[in-house]
Amino acid sequence: MKSHWIDIGPLDELTPGKPALRKGEGRRFVCVRDGAEVHALDDRCPHQGYPLSQGTVRDGVLTCEWHNWKFELGSGACSFGGEAVRRYPSRVEEGRVHLDIAIDLAAETRRHVAGLRAALADDDSARALREGLRLGELGIGPVPAKLGTLDAAFEVLARDGAERAEYGFDHGLAVLADLCAWAERGWIPVEEAFVVGSHAVAEPSIRLGRRSLSKQPSGPRAMLVRIADLEAGDPAHVSECLAVERREDAEARIRSLVGERGPESALPALLPFLTKHIYDYGHGAIFFSKALELSRRFHPAAIELLAASTVQLAWATADTKLPPFTATRAGLSRLAAGDHPAPPAHVSWDRAAFEMEVLAGESSAVDAVVARIEEGCESRELLRAVAHAAATRLARFDPAWEQRLDASVGALDVTHAVTFAEAAVTLSAHATRAQAAAFALLAAAFVGKLRKADATTPLVAASSDGGGDLRAAAAARDLPRALACAQALDARGRIEAYARLAPFAAFDAAVRPILYAHTVKNTEALWRLEREDPEADGVYLEALLRFIVPLRKETQTRRTAAAAKKFLVDGRPPEGLY
Repeated sequence: MKSHWIDIGPLDELTPGKPALRKGEGRRFVCVRDGAEVHALDDRCPHQGYPLSQGTVRDGVLTCEWHNWKFELGSGACSFGGEAVRRYPSRVEEGRVHLDIAIDLAAETRRHVAGLRAALADDDSARALREGLRLGELGIGPVPAKLGTLDAAFEVLARDGAERAEYGFDHGLAVLADLCAWAERGWIPVEEAFVVGSHAVAEPSIRLGRRSLSKQPSGPRAMLVRIADLEAGDPAHVSECLAVERREDAEARIRSLVGERGPESALPALLPFLTKHIYDYGHGAIFFSKALELSRRFHPAAIELLAASTVQLAWATADTKLPPFTATRAGLSRLAAGDHPAPPAHVSWDRAAFEMEVLAGESSAVDAVVARIEEGCESRELLRAVAHAAATRLARFDPAWEQRLDASVGALDVTHAVTFAEAAVTLSAHATRAQAAAFALLAAAFVGKLRKADATTPLVAASSDGGGDLRAAAAARDLPRALACAQALDARGRIEAYARLAPFAAFDAAVRPILYAHTVKNTEALWRLEREDPEADGVYLEALLRFIVPLRKETQTRRTAAAAKKFLVDGRPPEGLY
C-alpha cells in the first residue's frame, strides 16, 4: 500500500488531551495530542455523523457527546455503542503534524466485515446497513455488482446466517434469497431489502456465536475415505448418512463435496433423501432450493449455505412417516415398484380433472398421480398442475380457523403446500424420472391432505366494477377491492402485478420475521408459477391476495394460553389439518 501523507498544521496548536478539528484534502479529522504523539480519527461519528471534535477525552477514550459512543484513541475501536471509527497513522516532523490518509484496503475490509458481523449478532439492522454500505464503498464486490454497493454485504449476511443458524438453514435465509432477487429486478430498493433481510436472518440467532460445526472426520484413514467417496462419484452417500441420522458425517461429506465440485454437486447428494418424504411441513425441499439459489449467487459462501441446508435436513421431521400419511407411503411404494419408461412426446390428459382429484384428499391425490405416471404423463407437468391446485387451496382457506382456540391452524400451513410445490418444480429439473415422480406424488398428497382448510361457504366476494390501484387496495387491507383489481387484469397484467405488490409484501404486510418471510416467499413462488404455467388463470394472484391482504394477528396470546391449558387438562394436541 502506497502512503499518502498530508500536513495538517503545527503540533503546538494542539492542546494536550483536548479534541481538535483539523482539515485536509476535503476531509475532517479529530486530533488529540498525547505528549509528542497525535491520535487522529475521522471527525464524523460513524453512528449518525455528529462531530467527534466536539466530544470529550478521558483516559485515552474519546466520547461523542450526542449519544455517548466511546472510541479508543489508540485503535479507533468502539468500546460503547457500535461501529469503530477510522484511525490514521500520524507523525510529527519539524513541529508539524502529518497524517497518512491512504486506505489499507485489506485492513478496512476486515474492519467493516467484523463490524457487520457484530451488528448481525446484535440484530442491529441500521448498524449492519451502515457497515455494509461502507464495505461496498471499498469496491471489493463482484463486477458487475448485481446488488450495487451492497453486493459484498449481502454475501457476508448469507454466510453469517448460515454459520449461526442454530439448527441449519432457516426462514431468514430463505427470504434473503427472494429479497436479493427482488432487489436485482428493481422490485424493491436494495438498501431496504438489506434491512429486512438482515433482521430476518439475525433475529432467530441473536447473540449466538458461530454454530458448532459437526466434527470433521480426521486422520489419514478418514481423509482417504472421504477422497475415495469423491473419486467414486457417489454423492448419494450424503443422503444415506441422513437416512440413518449420521448428522456429523452428512455435514462433513457435503462440505467436502461442495468444496471439490461446487454447489451443483449438492443436487445428486440430497435429492435421494428429499424425495423420500415431506420434511418439516415441506421446509426440507423449500430451504434446499433457496440454499442452492443463494449458493449460485454467492459462490464463496456455498459450502456454509449447503452445509446449513444439510444440517436442517439432519434434524427435520419426516412428516410422511406419521400415521396420517398411510396412502402417501403406499403410493411411493407403488411408484418404486413400477417400471416407468421415458414418457412419450405428448400424452393427452385432463388437467382440470386431475386437479379436482388432488384437491379431493390425500388418497385421491396419490391415486391420481400414480395413474397419470403409469399412463406416461411427464412428472413436471403433473407438478405444475399440483402447484395450481395448491394455489386454489390457499385461495379457499377458511380464516375461521385462525379464530379458534382449540386449533393450531393458520394460513401459513397452507402456504407451505404452495412453496413446496414450487420448490419441487424447480428441483425436479435436476432429478431423475423416479425422483421427479416422487416429488409429484408428495406435493399432491400434501395439497390433498390440507382439504380441511377449505371454507365451506364462499369467501369475500369481489365488487363488480373492477379496475383501480391494486397496490393501494392491498395497502388499505381492502380485500374485495384488491380482488376486483386483480380480476380486471389480463395475463401480462397479472405478471406485472407481483412487482407492484412486492414492497407491500416485504415491508408492510407483516411485522414478525416468520410472517413476512412467508409473505415474501409466497409472493415469489406464486409469481414464478404464474409466469411459467401456460394455463395460469388468475388463481395464483388471487391466492396471494387472500393471504397477504387481510390483517392477521401476529401474536396469538389467547390461543397459546388455551392450547397449553387444554393439553395439561386432557393430554390431547390441538386440532390440526390432519
